[in-house]
Amino acid sequence: MGAGREDVEILKPRIDKREYRRIVIRNSLQVLLISDLDTDKCAASMNVSVGSFCDPDGLEGLAHFLAWRQNKRLHSF
Repeated sequence: MGAGREDVEILKPRIDKREYRRIVIRNSLQVLLISDLDTDKCAASMNVSVGSFCDPDGLEGLAHFLAWRQNKRLHSF
Protein backbone atom coordinates (compact mmCIF):
# COMPACT_ATOMS: atom_id res chain seq x y z
CA MET A 1 0.00 0.00 0.00
CA GLY A 2 1.82 3.05 -1.22
CA ALA A 3 0.98 5.77 1.24
CA GLY A 4 1.91 9.37 0.74
CA ARG A 5 2.14 11.91 3.48
CA GLU A 6 0.91 15.41 3.21
CA ASP A 7 2.03 17.69 5.99
CA VAL A 8 -0.89 19.79 7.10
CA GLU A 9 -1.49 21.59 10.35
CA ILE A 10 -3.97 19.69 12.51
CA LEU A 11 -5.66 22.05 14.95
CA LYS A 12 -6.29 20.74 18.46
CA PRO A 13 -6.59 22.12 22.00
CA ARG A 14 -3.31 22.73 23.83
CA ILE A 15 -4.29 20.25 26.56
CA ASP A 16 -4.75 17.43 24.02
CA LYS A 17 -1.71 15.17 24.44
CA ARG A 18 -2.63 12.76 21.62
CA GLU A 19 -0.50 12.56 18.50
CA TYR A 20 -2.17 13.18 15.13
CA ARG A 21 -0.93 12.31 11.65
CA ARG A 22 -2.62 12.66 8.26
CA ILE A 23 -1.73 10.41 5.35
CA VAL A 24 -3.16 10.06 1.85
CA ILE A 25 -3.21 6.60 0.29
CA ARG A 26 -2.93 5.80 -3.44
CA ASN A 27 -6.66 6.04 -4.14
CA SER A 28 -6.68 9.59 -2.64
CA LEU A 29 -8.38 8.46 0.58
CA GLN A 30 -7.34 10.77 3.40
CA VAL A 31 -6.58 9.03 6.69
CA LEU A 32 -6.27 10.67 10.10
CA LEU A 33 -4.25 8.59 12.55
CA ILE A 34 -4.60 9.39 16.25
CA SER A 35 -2.34 7.89 18.90
CA ASP A 36 -3.36 8.03 22.56
CA LEU A 37 -0.91 6.31 24.89
CA ASP A 38 -3.27 6.74 27.85
CA THR A 39 -5.74 4.13 26.59
CA ASP A 40 -5.69 0.43 25.77
CA LYS A 41 -8.61 0.75 23.32
CA CYS A 42 -8.66 1.30 19.60
CA ALA A 43 -11.34 2.34 17.13
CA ALA A 44 -11.88 3.14 13.49
CA SER A 45 -14.27 5.50 11.77
CA MET A 46 -14.98 6.41 8.17
CA ASN A 47 -16.55 9.51 6.66
CA VAL A 48 -17.59 9.29 3.03
CA SER A 49 -18.39 12.76 1.75
CA VAL A 50 -20.82 11.73 -0.96
CA GLY A 51 -24.54 11.23 -1.09
CA SER A 52 -27.55 10.95 -3.32
CA PHE A 53 -26.43 13.86 -5.53
CA CYS A 54 -23.45 11.71 -6.58
CA ASP A 55 -25.52 8.69 -7.66
CA PRO A 56 -24.85 7.68 -11.28
CA ASP A 57 -27.71 8.01 -13.77
CA GLY A 58 -29.83 4.89 -13.63
CA LEU A 59 -28.64 4.00 -10.13
CA GLU A 60 -30.62 6.51 -8.09
CA GLY A 61 -30.68 5.44 -4.44
CA LEU A 62 -27.25 3.78 -4.59
CA ALA A 63 -25.73 5.99 -1.87
CA HIS A 64 -28.69 5.33 0.43
CA PHE A 65 -28.49 1.59 -0.19
CA LEU A 66 -24.74 1.43 0.45
CA ALA A 67 -25.05 3.45 3.67
CA TRP A 68 -27.89 1.20 4.84
CA ARG A 69 -25.93 -1.94 3.93
CA GLN A 70 -22.77 -0.76 5.70
CA ASN A 71 -24.73 0.22 8.82
CA LYS A 72 -26.52 -3.15 8.87
CA ARG A 73 -23.21 -5.00 8.56
CA LEU A 74 -21.63 -3.02 11.40
CA HIS A 75 -24.54 -3.62 13.77
CA SER A 76 -25.18 -7.31 13.11
CA PHE A 77 -23.78 -8.88 16.25
